Amino acid sequence: MRRRRKLLPRLGQYLLNAILVIASVGMVLPIVYTVITSLEPATQQFKLPPQWIPRHLTLASYRLIFTQIPFLQEIINSVGITVIVILGATIVSVLAAYSFARLSFRGSRVLFVLMLVALMVPTQIAAIPQFIIMRNLHLINTRLALIIPALIQVFSIFLLRQHFQTIPRDLEDAARIDGAGHLLIIRHVILPLSWPAIAAVAIVTGQFIWNDFFWPKLFLTSQSKMVAPLALVSFSDANGGGALGPVFAGVSLMLAPILIAFVFLQRRLTEGVGFAGISR
Repeated sequence: MRRRRKLLPRLGQYLLNAILVIASVGMVLPIVYTVITSLEPATQQFKLPPQWIPRHLTLASYRLIFTQIPFLQEIINSVGITVIVILGATIVSVLAAYSFARLSFRGSRVLFVLMLVALMVPTQIAAIPQFIIMRNLHLINTRLALIIPALIQVFSIFLLRQHFQTIPRDLEDAARIDGAGHLLIIRHVILPLSWPAIAAVAIVTGQFIWNDFFWPKLFLTSQSKMVAPLALVSFSDANGGGALGPVFAGVSLMLAPILIAFVFLQRRLTEGVGFAGISR
């Protein structure tokens, strides 16, 4: 009986590990297929079943995506918008989360509940009113039309607010005795204790903005201001959907920053989401 009791948890752990490995392989295979297809000659790209170990490799698809469209400029546009939104949205989220977690003002609970309700509403519902606002502000076909609305990230505010509430108030009281105001408390007390959570919301925000297609499609019309996801779809449409290799080459290039960031920041991401989201 004792052996069975010890064996059952081990079997359950082995089964769980096997399921996780299978799920991981299922998630990685599309990425591997995309990269391999982008390196294959055009005659090999439509073969079924696909060749996971190709015999011939070529960079023709990568040359094509850079020669037929200004893809380098579009990647630079995506990088610029993503970096600005990450910095701006993180600052706004920290300030808003601190206000909800520490400041008492009339209507704070109602406002916070309304923000949570916004999490359950698809963002596309706001497309028409947001387009009208940007048109009235003369921001259509500008990068500001993508940057300004993205500065408010409700999920990031919620996550940081939950984390800030776990920080002992005694630390803030000690800072107030020394004459610190709210901004100094955020700078010297809140931020040093919240880097995992802040890193998590920054990564999630960056991943969303980097891959976003809907809002650039709505607001941008000029080729010189297009971002990478929108450019790839436009390139595919212009070629009748048959230019598989160049599109996969562009997708591979877009995957590279996300994979690199995940490899180096995965610990921060898991710590931040786990600690900030489950601590309350």
